[in-house]
Amino acid sequence: MKLSPECVPCIYRTRTSEILASGLPDGEKLRLLRDFTKYYGDLIDDSSTVIVAWKGFRKVKELLRETDPYREYKERSHRIALELARSIEGRLEELSGYERFRYLVGLSVAANLLDPGSPNGLDPEVFWEKASRIRFGRDETDRLYLLLLQSSKVTYVLDNCGEAVFDSLVIRDLRRMGLKLKIIVRGEPYQNDITYQEALRLGLQEYGELVSTGTDFPGIVPGHVSEEAVKALEWADIVISKGMANFESFMYAQPAANVFVLLMAKCGPIARASNVNVGEAAAFFLKGPPAMLNAV
Repeated sequence: MKLSPECVPCIYRTRTSEILASGLPDGEKLRLLRDFTKYYGDLIDDSSTVIVAWKGFRKVKELLRETDPYREYKERSHRIALELARSIEGRLEELSGYERFRYLVGLSVAANLLDPGSPNGLDPEVFWEKASRIRFGRDETDRLYLLLLQSSKVTYVLDNCGEAVFDSLVIRDLRRMGLKLKIIVRGEPYQNDITYQEALRLGLQEYGELVSTGTDFPGIVPGHVSEEAVKALEWADIVISKGMANFESFMYAQPAANVFVLLMAKCGPIARASNVNVGEAAAFFLKGPPAMLNAV
């Protein structure tokens, strides 16, 4: 996605917050913040948000001498999400068809709100309260479901670590529908996104072929990720893409595949690109519904 002026301070705040969250002495933090600030200024001419955020994160990892600054954060997210996911099994038994699918998709999007860095985020009751109030400013899940019934192959592009627990419930149902699956995850750590090794520990390989991007790039763009990840998009009848970073990468380099986007619009640029309001959820086809569904 094209870099807008408001993206510059937003990405900068995220990257500098990672330095501030380290256990380094204040003097060392100040030195790293100075070095990062000098580096960041030269990135602003780049035309893509995803490139700027990625290069900035790589610089932070280099400065901190840490390959995975979010390791503990991701582990806490995963534990919380597992606890929450177990609590809905009874509810799932009451649902079927599109109603069940829509419920699981809604939870997987809401799970993006899980924030172990916040005291409130650690309370499962707070999550359920937030999840119940999520509004979809754009919801094409009914068309997605119809397309899935006419398809045989789906590629699912994962986002955050804790959120992926709820994605696994959606993925499990896709398998129950008889669909063949490829599941794309980061090859190396990028923020709190789930990596290949973390996906293995979650057991996602039981539902489909796990595909690593091979790198820490926050999305799927030819030349920045493995050829296997790019081919996984071409292989699918439909690609389900979770989260803002994956969406931004597809806006930067749109694939020929039918891409369905699921995200929470947390900022103005993403909200405008998704045609929703800030704070709303969005579920839509990237290039409009496929021709086979236009009459629906």
